[in-house]
Formats: sequence, C-alpha cells, structure tokens
Amino acid sequence: MSDTVSSMSALRRKLRTAYSVFRQRGMRLFFGWWKAGHAAEVEFWDEFFRTRGSRWPGSYTARLNPGSLLQPRPAALLPDAPEASILDVGAGPLTSLGKTVPGKRLHITAVDPLADGYDAVLAKYGVTPPVRTEKLPGEELTKRFAAETFDLVHARNCLDHAYNPVKAIEQMIQVAKRGGYVLLEHHPNEADKQEHRGLHQWNFTTNAAGDFVISGRSGAPVNVSERFQQSVSTHCDYVDDGEPWLVVTMRKKA
Repeated sequence: MSDTVSSMSALRRKLRTAYSVFRQRGMRLFFGWWKAGHAAEVEFWDEFFRTRGSRWPGSYTARLNPGSLLQPRPAALLPDAPEASILDVGAGPLTSLGKTVPGKRLHITAVDPLADGYDAVLAKYGVTPPVRTEKLPGEELTKRFAAETFDLVHARNCLDHAYNPVKAIEQMIQVAKRGGYVLLEHHPNEADKQEHRGLHQWNFTTNAAGDFVISGRSGAPVNVSERFQQSVSTHCDYVDDGEPWLVVTMRKKA
C-alpha cells in the first residue's frame, strides 16, 4: 500500500512539474507575440504622423488641438466641481481625449508602455503634443500613482493590446477615486477579427447576462463584472460611432 501511495505522489509531482513547464513556455510564447507587436504599433503611428492622419485627418487635427472639447461620454462622468483629473491609459503618442470642458479645469495624464518609441516618432516629425504621454504599462499604474487619485480613468482601443488586461483594469480601479469612474471603449472581439495578429490578443465582449467578459487564446474567459463586483458597479453598452464599440462604464463604490 505504501508503495502505491509513494508512486501516486511521485506521479502528481511529475504532472505538476510538467504543467508548470508547459505554462511557462506558453507564457513566454505569448509574451513573444506581444513584444513582436510593439514595432508594428510604432510603425502605425509613424505613418499616422508622416501622412498627418492617414485615413483619419480629423483625428490628427483634434488630437493636436489644445482647445478641443472633451467627448460627451467621458465629460458626463466628471464630478460637478471646478477641476477634474483624468488618467488616459494606453494613450498612444497623442491622447484621443479632448482637452477642455467649459467652466472646468482639466488635468489630463496620459500613459503608455510604448512612450519611448512614440517620443522618437514625435521628434522625427517635429510634433509637440498638448499632453505628453509618460511611459507606464496599465498593469503597473500603482507604481506611479497613489490609490484614489483620478476622477476618471479612461482607456480606448488599447486594453485588448495589453499583456494582462484584467490586471490593467484592476489597477485602473485602484487609482480611481471613490465615486469616480473607469471608462473602457473598445471594439468587440477584436482579437478574432484581427486573427490574433500583433498586439491583438484579447476579445472583449458580454455574456447573456450582460456582464463584461475578456477571453484570449487559452485559459478560461474572465467575467470582469463578477471579478470586481465588490469594488465597482459595471454597465456595458454596444454603440455605433461609425463602427461598433463596446463601452464599459465602472463606478467605484464609495
């Protein structure tokens, strides 16, 4: 009997070791795909500046305009106060957020893990952004910012490119003020649409109950609404702004 128990224990150890090796190799492979997408992302923005907006000349002009109005969705989430602070996560070289709200002073901070590459592109084309993007991954916000710092934490078309979007959302919630908001605006199921090329590694969608769900190539989907229900109330909407978007609004509980 003892020999049988000993053999079973040895088998379990081998299986645990094999799984650990498999998982580590899988994560290294995923990280390789993610890193490989960085160059393509910087090249996209190089083309954007070279052509002054490529297919989006209006976006080029708006992003460089320090007097542009903040878009209605984020503006509606700001507190009724003379000043408001916004953190734009994964902002790229030029935050997409408008810079002004009538009667209110905005303090916008922009972060992106590829800021060094973007700075090189900005210098190449002699562009000075109204808001300079700082180098910081969404997964590491609390290394730079204290908890409950921002009235609104925003991410648009970027977290589906993140290394760990669930971790990034957790960090966004932490740096949002109590009663403040996290606003996520992304194309639904972008990884599938892009065939998991480059940085497009995550699908953002909702389930039958309307919960926000993130899924990738492997591992179980994460119900983000349930994961953070103790910290935030979450609401999801599909909107058409000329193309489909999944808009996720999280309000941090007081």
